[in-house]
Amino acid sequence: MTRPVGDNQTCVSVLTPTGRGAVAVVAVKGPDAVTVVNSCFLAKNGRTLDQQPLNRIVYGHWGSIDGEDLVVCRRKEDVIEVHCHGGTQSVLAVVDRLVDMGCHEIEWKVWVTRQQHCPLVAEAQIAMAGATSIRTALILLDQFHGALRRETKEIHAAIQTGESSDAAIRIERLLARVPCGLHLTEPWQVVIAGRPNVGKSSLINALVGYRRAIVFDQPGTTRDVVSTTTVIDGWPVQLSDTAGLHSTTDTLEAAGIEQARSQLVRADMVIWVEDASTIDFQSLPTRTEILSQRAVELSLVLPSRQLLVLNKSDLAGHDVPPKLLATSTLTGQGIDQLLSAIVKQLVPEPPAPGAAVPFTTRQAGFLRAAATACEQGDAADALAPLNELLHPGLYSELDTKPI
Repeated sequence: MTRPVGDNQTCVSVLTPTGRGAVAVVAVKGPDAVTVVNSCFLAKNGRTLDQQPLNRIVYGHWGSIDGEDLVVCRRKEDVIEVHCHGGTQSVLAVVDRLVDMGCHEIEWKVWVTRQQHCPLVAEAQIAMAGATSIRTALILLDQFHGALRRETKEIHAAIQTGESSDAAIRIERLLARVPCGLHLTEPWQVVIAGRPNVGKSSLINALVGYRRAIVFDQPGTTRDVVSTTTVIDGWPVQLSDTAGLHSTTDTLEAAGIEQARSQLVRADMVIWVEDASTIDFQSLPTRTEILSQRAVELSLVLPSRQLLVLNKSDLAGHDVPPKLLATSTLTGQGIDQLLSAIVKQLVPEPPAPGAAVPFTTRQAGFLRAAATACEQGDAADALAPLNELLHPGLYSELDTKPI
């Protein structure tokens, strides 16, 4: 059962990741922070924490003169950091002692929200911990430094001064960046699909640069969905290899095909693979003509989420028309072009450095509400969701959560 955390309570939180490490940071904040830590920490210089200068690292022992060696730093009058050994049990021992002294243990995300005055900045700081590439981390760092907050404040000011049409345009610009923002910490879901034995597994191996999927020349080798996460041009992508789509009486293979179809529905993008050696290129078929032959299989996928790839181009009887994307996992032909095509389709307009980018469903929801109100000419209703984005009231009643 969780308990609400008020500003008058002294809280403790582990700020470093869970698990073993060289050093862990345990933070304490609240009116009794100095008193509580003083009762647990013996400084080598013999002074109590209130006698130590701010931001000065102090060496000492935890619990007693024979206790664990660690360092403590008083960051503010009511904020203290305890830097201890990073072993799991060492961290628990420090936290348990502080909890026994009356501190309330809170999750690090709650700690962050209590330190920041703007929810957008707090959310960016939390999201940065989940970034898996330099590119996405830099975009989130821009939001931490205030890019989204400044844009939201300017939109708020525009509505207040009667410039709702300009505000609506700026909100729509932000909403257009939501798909990109939501994938700064969660990878894009890209499914590789097609008929049996068209080289889907070989293709996923070529894209990630190592053997992730089993390759065999017998149709039906892939039955379970095989996924791997990689980074393409700085964007996190989860590639999923699926069973070949066709009619079968084999129970296990049919189950794999059903899994493949469910993946198609959830995918951000579907790479549909055809065997180039089976296509008559003398008739100069178009992308639309080739895909129309797979209308049943692709009925679950919006055309905007489809990317046609003609694999095994080294076995094609004639040259593949240049407008079609052809690949060969044997020679490596077309793999770089395929990687570029994936990025272009997923992120057609990457945000410029310093641009405001909404990156949570909460932010997107409030922006959509503001956009709707602007369209209806209701300034008050447009300002309300923007206020939710800018002001910390949302975080005033966050609960503790055991770590």
